[in-house]
Amino acid sequence: MTQTAQAPLPGLQDGTALRGLTSAEAMARAAAGLTNRDGGRIRTDADVIRANVLTFFNVILGSLILALLAIGEFKDGFFVGIVVIANVLVATLQELKATRTLRELRALTAPQVTVVRDGVEIDIPAEDVVQGDLVHLKKGDQVVADGPIVAREAEIDESLLTGESESVKRRPGDELRSGSFCTTGDCYYLAEKVGMEAYAMRLTADARQLVKRLTPLQIRFKRILRVLLTATGVLAAALLIQYTMNDRGLADALKATTATVTTVVPTGLLLGMTVAFAVGAVRVSRAGAIVQDINAVEALNYVDVICLDKTGTITANRMSLREVRWVPGAEGYAGWLGAFAAASREESKTAEALAEALGNTTNLARPTGSVPFNSERRWSAVRLEKDGEVRTFVLGAPETVLPRCVNGAELEAAYREAAEHGLRGVVFAEAERLPGADEDPGTLRALALLTLADELRPEVRNAFAMMEQLGIEPKIISGDNPETVRALLAQLGIRLKGGVVAGPQLEPLDGEAFLRAVEEHSVFGRVTPALKARIVAALKEQGHFVAMVGDGANDVQALRTADVAVSMASGTSMTRAVAGIVLLNDSFLALIRGAKEATAVLGNAARLSKLFIAKSLYAYLIIVATNMLGLDFPFLPRHGSLTALLTLGIPAVFISISVPPPDAGRDFTRNVLRWALPASVALAVAAILVHLLTEGLLRRDIAEARTLVSLTMGITGLFFMVEVLGFQGASWRSLTRPVLTSVLGILLVAGFLVTIYTPRLRAFFDFTEVHTGDWVIVLTAVAGALLGQYLLSRYWQQVLDFLTAKPGKEERLRGRAI
Repeated sequence: MTQTAQAPLPGLQDGTALRGLTSAEAMARAAAGLTNRDGGRIRTDADVIRANVLTFFNVILGSLILALLAIGEFKDGFFVGIVVIANVLVATLQELKATRTLRELRALTAPQVTVVRDGVEIDIPAEDVVQGDLVHLKKGDQVVADGPIVAREAEIDESLLTGESESVKRRPGDELRSGSFCTTGDCYYLAEKVGMEAYAMRLTADARQLVKRLTPLQIRFKRILRVLLTATGVLAAALLIQYTMNDRGLADALKATTATVTTVVPTGLLLGMTVAFAVGAVRVSRAGAIVQDINAVEALNYVDVICLDKTGTITANRMSLREVRWVPGAEGYAGWLGAFAAASREESKTAEALAEALGNTTNLARPTGSVPFNSERRWSAVRLEKDGEVRTFVLGAPETVLPRCVNGAELEAAYREAAEHGLRGVVFAEAERLPGADEDPGTLRALALLTLADELRPEVRNAFAMMEQLGIEPKIISGDNPETVRALLAQLGIRLKGGVVAGPQLEPLDGEAFLRAVEEHSVFGRVTPALKARIVAALKEQGHFVAMVGDGANDVQALRTADVAVSMASGTSMTRAVAGIVLLNDSFLALIRGAKEATAVLGNAARLSKLFIAKSLYAYLIIVATNMLGLDFPFLPRHGSLTALLTLGIPAVFISISVPPPDAGRDFTRNVLRWALPASVALAVAAILVHLLTEGLLRRDIAEARTLVSLTMGITGLFFMVEVLGFQGASWRSLTRPVLTSVLGILLVAGFLVTIYTPRLRAFFDFTEVHTGDWVIVLTAVAGALLGQYLLSRYWQQVLDFLTAKPGKEERLRGRAI
């Protein structure tokens, strides 16, 4: 809690001083639970544990394990249970660690609120506001609790609550509701309803409990799991019926059912995905882009357009006054200009830069009325009084102010010249009277053109180069003159492929003309908040996945429209509130680095998916084929669990925390299936032939057949793991990953051998002794499976193209490289 130096606090209309609560009162109300806490978006430790333990698959497996234990099959029940617990435990611990790290990082960007306690203004986290607190609401702040204004007045954006984009003026006595934002001015309001009693919390309570948005990757896996679960259920039911009709006994039926579920259903895939997402969020956050919504990590992989404002991204959100060019004969207004700048210095960065450059001249004139600046009006006005003389002045964008000036033409050429050199311009003019906030300022007389220079961010050039490497197109959407923006980019040596267009040219367009203009241009200037959101929506309509970077109140509509909302840490609380990612050091480069880190999530998801889906498919094929051939069930539950642990469970831990090759997640679905389908078919055929040879032709015991089938599945599965984790995407320039993965594979094979050649372990898993002839069968099958996988993978794409080819596509197929 930090105390901030403030001007004397205002009083109520009856002269009563504003003192707020005492520290003791605030502590008592916090102890009573009258705080503004709402749970936040980062999950608690209990949420993580519950989500990893109480899954549908774990409930099914738990029921089957209990059934096995009930009928005395302790070995199968015990080992399957141990494997399930180990998988859940590892995934839970990793996600807990990642989630706690995210909570610590998010605390750095937690919204702050200014409250009055003991008669002094202090800054505290928004969640620490208590009922009865007196809150000082300033420009850019979010209303965090419901209550009436008690002093001063401000313009409030209530679009998040009402859908109305126009700001409304609120005065003492008017009610403020949480979820709205202050766009101009400032006021003091009383926090009467906090936490879940506040309007915004009540309004969204049901939605937050009932709606959980899934990412595209999660939707894909839900579909895959639904198909696999349905197929597994049908197969398990058929096996139960068959075993019952053949009087095979309940124990054999349960073993077959458990083995089918544990090997076919990829129970560890979603756990691995969750861990990969959590680890990815930490990596992105360590790049300087704090993740508030974990789904935004995956979403960064799909971003192909980033919309950003000039101020705060290309520039450092700091300006300096370059020149004041007076209209001939208006030089005597310098004192009035200084007083105007001093009176409005809190309204914007432009006003702050002017006030610093022009010095403190408030002793020359005092303000008696004002209309604060907002991005819709694009001008502000102040009425000043000095020695009984009252004058009203307007300061605003040249495009808005000059057309209203009787002598505007005198400054137009100077403004165009300044814009061509990348300078920002504002016009100082005199008005006949102080207009209302919703009124036109009327006829004006131009007095001076003020040009300001932006401080450019040195890292922007690297950020744009990285965007080009990642295939991301930048769109600059600014409130400034588009020529000024283009000139600033030229200073950084940045050339964008699209054109430059101003908001007034773009706004009248509709339909296809608007979509085409948005697609063809890269720099958009003099854009209103509503038009900014419309541009983002148009990009999405054309199939782009759009990220929006903003820092001010005028960016909120566009942030809410974008697929990925990104806020600067120094931005207003409202932008941080709607953002899925916050740039900790206001560095746009951190976002691009974060996007590069996020590719690891999709890459690791692809690698996990290849192994898990291949295992599910080959297990299903083996079970169906051996049953159709009249052979005994090919493996016991403990066999399938051991194979899954060594070929998937342990490697999945390394996959989720490793960095994949850059292209591992490209063309996700085709990439995964193109490898998993041939691999599963090749391994299934090899294992079926081993089973058929051992039990069917050599007439050996079923325990021997199961031992050789498990060895074939396990060793081939480890070769597949080494290929996917170590060699796919590897370069001969760096052999570290292939070597380390090969060592891991050798260690896991050694685990198989220890199990086979240790009498107690061999007896526990119901394996038999393996002799030289048995190894010949197994290694021949493994070699055949690897060769089959290579050949099928080589020609699989041709088969898919042939089956899906359309008329007129034959020529392209002939010219396509295999």
